[in-house]
Amino acid sequence: MLSSTFILTILVSLASKAYAHGTMTGITGANGIQAIGMGIDTSTPRDGSGARPFQQDTSVIRDREIASGRTGVCGRTAIGGNNDVAAGVAAASSAGLPSMAEDGTVTMTIHQINQDGGGPYACDISADATGADFQPMTVTTNVPGFLGFSAATAQDFPLVAQAPAGMACTGGPNGDACLVRCRNNTPAGPFGSCATGMSNLHV
Repeated sequence: MLSSTFILTILVSLASKAYAHGTMTGITGANGIQAIGMGIDTSTPRDGSGARPFQQDTSVIRDREIASGRTGVCGRTAIGGNNDVAAGVAAASSAGLPSMAEDGTVTMTIHQINQDGGGPYACDISADATGADFQPMTVTTNVPGFLGFSAATAQDFPLVAQAPAGMACTGGPNGDACLVRCRNNTPAGPFGSCATGMSNLHV
């Protein structure tokens, strides 16, 4: 049997030689509204795995870059740079927010471009949609993978996460938005996205 340390060494080696990402291409609201992750460029093709153009709107969300001020809490993309949370939440609120289900679950689609866009993903939620007060969510349906890796390429996976009980969304221009952030733990990333705000149904 291969040890987990040996497997991790192989995966890190692969990450250094290949570009690979995963990003949030869809959020499906209980109210029927569909949205996309922050930083997503809808013109990006989803049928390939190379760096350009397939990975150009994947968010890299690194704690050290957030702490240093290089990026905001939702990271950055190659095509758009730093993801502006305030602008993203305002735009989402204007377009119409997808809602959480009554049990507080948020249903998303992760597009895995290739190897290190795999799962598992961890999600957190900010009640005021600024990212200053993130709380962990319970992931009930995850993307397959080990340490952020799997063999899937150009494939969509469901990701479902549940907000803490009693969560009230208070952010955005209408006072009804939350910010959801999901990312994997691959050494080359983490990769993921922020949902651009969720209207409050969870009580």
